[in-house]
Amino acid sequence: MILEKTKYPMTDDLVRRKLFWLLQRLSSYTLWKRKRDAWAYFAQEYEHALKTWPEEITNGFDPEAIIWAYDALRLYEEGLPELAMGNRQVWQRQTGPFQQLFRPVSLIEIYFYYPCHDERGGQREPYPPEIEKINKLRIAAGVWGDNLLYPPSDNVCNFFDADYLLNPTHYNYNLTIFPYPIFPKNLPPVPERSDIIIKTGEPVPCDGIWEPVKIEYNHKLLVIKTDIRGFKNQGAFNYFIRGMNAPLQTYLDDLLEAGFGYRDVHWRLVWEDTRYCDGIIPDESEYFLDDEPGKRITCQSGERCPHTGRWGTLAGGQQQFVQVPVGALMPQAAQYQREHWKSEILVPAIWSLLSRDDGGSEFISSKDGDA
Repeated sequence: MILEKTKYPMTDDLVRRKLFWLLQRLSSYTLWKRKRDAWAYFAQEYEHALKTWPEEITNGFDPEAIIWAYDALRLYEEGLPELAMGNRQVWQRQTGPFQQLFRPVSLIEIYFYYPCHDERGGQREPYPPEIEKINKLRIAAGVWGDNLLYPPSDNVCNFFDADYLLNPTHYNYNLTIFPYPIFPKNLPPVPERSDIIIKTGEPVPCDGIWEPVKIEYNHKLLVIKTDIRGFKNQGAFNYFIRGMNAPLQTYLDDLLEAGFGYRDVHWRLVWEDTRYCDGIIPDESEYFLDDEPGKRITCQSGERCPHTGRWGTLAGGQQQFVQVPVGALMPQAAQYQREHWKSEILVPAIWSLLSRDDGGSEFISSKDGDA
């Protein structure tokens, strides 16, 4: 069986930079904070729909879905403070709150609105417009590839080919479209360190991004290995958390002899993830360039809202969402405070339009300055 070579070879410097940046983004506090905030908004609006919509519509929802929604929110609330301190065990299997998110989130996806699902739980047809509005809020909490941070359950690395994260076609899945990340113009180079190398089955000593490699040695008398000359890449970077065992790797027959299977491999530490261990969350806005002012329609606190819809802001140190009717004054944002007992502080904000109730574009037109 002859397989087509990957469109995203790990020998290409730009591919390496993009994948490196994507794994940093997927494991960032800001991304998971945004996921939590989006899920909280979904749970709020879903509960409101269950309480106010006609029974002939709400009968299509699973009666346990709202319980699962708030169970997932509880797990987000448990995990975020830990991640903010640099504890990436939040993705550990069985014990990590972010890994435990998989069950309630998946149950809601499978049983969300059964009239449009098949007997196996897969969505077989588009939702009615009023259902799709709620479904879009659920989807907003999802990010393609966020499952790649969990240690593999079968001791096989989570993915082999950079195509999984870099190919835009994967972001359209089962009638669900995830936004494709916008890369910064200047992507950071991939570190070429060689101080920490482990083999399949050995414990991972630190959190970070690891590369599967074949070690190339210098030889004495042609047969006696001496020092390391370099490394030959064996596949896509993976993100590992401390304490898990280095996994096996899948291989394809255009890289080895024939067929599919697994192999032991050396993993080289590319980048140790020490973010947030000092209690500081840096500016991570580069991971969300689609929210830049000038691309989406924006409106400042105190200005009249130009379009009825859902608005978001990062002001106040956290992602916040509001539903504002056209003509109303845009609100201020709540200032994030680690001590919840303190009185709420409001700060001016620039709000970005996330979705419009009239179905129009959320982006500024280059022709007339509006959508």
